[in-house]
Amino acid sequence: MRRRATPIMTGLVLLGLAVSPAAASNRTFTYQKTALSGRDVYFFGGASLNVDCSSEGRDDVRVVSGPSHGNVKLVHDKVFTHYNKSNDRAKCNLRKVNGIKALYRSSPSFKGWDQVTISVHTYDGNAFKYVTNIKVE
Repeated sequence: MRRRATPIMTGLVLLGLAVSPAAASNRTFTYQKTALSGRDVYFFGGASLNVDCSSEGRDDVRVVSGPSHGNVKLVHDKVFTHYNKSNDRAKCNLRKVNGIKALYRSSPSFKGWDQVTISVHTYDGNAFKYVTNIKVE
């Protein structure tokens, strides 16, 4: 029995080491927005906050792909956060705080679908990708 358990445990440990880093660094969220052609639409906003709602530090936000039929502006501005109710920072959701937001604008007269992917590396070490599919009318 000892001979069987050792290879199985070793395999599970190696599998865990191989899967965990990828799972932690490749969290991808997909959203859909609708925009009017040639007009800005807000599709992302975020901030890293301390428990007292003060800024923890700036997040690194970058466009990694798209859009094919327009452009994206990343702007340091006031944003609403979206912490879960169980998070000590949930009270910060009630007011705008300093953060970064992303705005998409299609090329003039474009109508159809576009897509933007942004990567976010938070001040406290989390990493995400946000894929936004945008229906332009």
